[in-house]
Amino acid sequence: MNGAMTDRMKILFGGFIVCSVLFLPDLHLKASWPAVQLIDFLIPFLAFSVFRSYASTRTKSYFIGLGVFALLMLLSMAINGRIFVVQDLFELYKLIKYGVIVAFFAQVPIREFLKVWLKPMFLLLVGVNALHFFNVFGFNQIIADFYNGGIHIEYFGLNSIKEPAVKRMVGFAGNPNINALIFLFFSIAFLPVKKTQQSIWWFLLAVLMVFLCQSRTAILCLSAILLAGAFVLSAHFTLRKWLQLGIGIGAMYIVSWALATDLFTHSLYSNNLFTGHILKTGSARGRLEAWNLLGDMILQRPLFGYGGNKAYFYTQKIYSENEYILMAWRYGIIGLMGYLLIYFLPLKAFFQAKKIEQSYPALLSIVLMLVAALTNNPFVDRTIMVLFAAVIGAVYSQLSTNQIHVE
Repeated sequence: MNGAMTDRMKILFGGFIVCSVLFLPDLHLKASWPAVQLIDFLIPFLAFSVFRSYASTRTKSYFIGLGVFALLMLLSMAINGRIFVVQDLFELYKLIKYGVIVAFFAQVPIREFLKVWLKPMFLLLVGVNALHFFNVFGFNQIIADFYNGGIHIEYFGLNSIKEPAVKRMVGFAGNPNINALIFLFFSIAFLPVKKTQQSIWWFLLAVLMVFLCQSRTAILCLSAILLAGAFVLSAHFTLRKWLQLGIGIGAMYIVSWALATDLFTHSLYSNNLFTGHILKTGSARGRLEAWNLLGDMILQRPLFGYGGNKAYFYTQKIYSENEYILMAWRYGIIGLMGYLLIYFLPLKAFFQAKKIEQSYPALLSIVLMLVAALTNNPFVDRTIMVLFAAVIGAVYSQLSTNQIHVE
């Protein structure tokens, strides 16, 4: 098999990986086991393939960091007597899966991959979400039956007593916050750096999709991405371009306001982010209560945590909604430091390489993950984890070439 064919196969398989997590439902093999994705069945073969050429990758220090985190997880599980609990070991498997996908995309010809896959995947995702948002041909029943839409579909466009209310777009993600984060990855990919005037419309369409999800976390993430972009890409953004982006983003917010509220008939969910009433909302109070409970428990076992113990959250019916607290609770302070290696090791590598134009998609994606982790669990989510792994691997593969945006 020649090198060109190998690259073509990597491009096709890379597209399959991303499309499978975006468009195919999770699989439930056993009631007591977490759901899995189609790509999980191919991870062993993918691992064998990518690590045969491990010596040629630029990611050795990153894999060492992931290995350290894995050992810290195992240490916490062993101390807490949970080393053989299958449910908790799935979290270790997810970290291994993340590393394998990073390694794979570090070997994919990313410029060619994006030319083939980026815009078609995005347009298909927009189309799916449009079918859901307007419930064309009862499309939401498909999401409810196969994509774990749950309460978000049952109450889509309705309030707690099932009266008409604001719509929060959930798509195949089954959750508006996760759906918004998915579109934020596309907004980073379409950020108009050294691009034609037409490219801004791709970015603004991605931003519109983010706003239709009505996720306050995503709005904070978008703000952080733009601020970070202003810092690392200042040479490419003139005052005129920032004005265009600002006006365009404002226009998309108004359009989303009109669509989500049936032409301003209902109050907008995300508006309380700007009114000062956010701490009075039920979701904010629920988060604060959970954080107080978990924080007190962390103080009781600060070093090694509770060894994963996913069952605790199921039995108590609570959600951490903060990945830093979750990691400190699961694996202690040492586990939290291991978790932070996922983000800070590539940050260090990209800044040391002094190739900001090549690495900014990963830099901004790391900002996205770090901010989202304040009020959600992005890395724990299977789809977000795969997308983030693809971005990190892609940027590692491009450190010695030109920027990765599609022309």
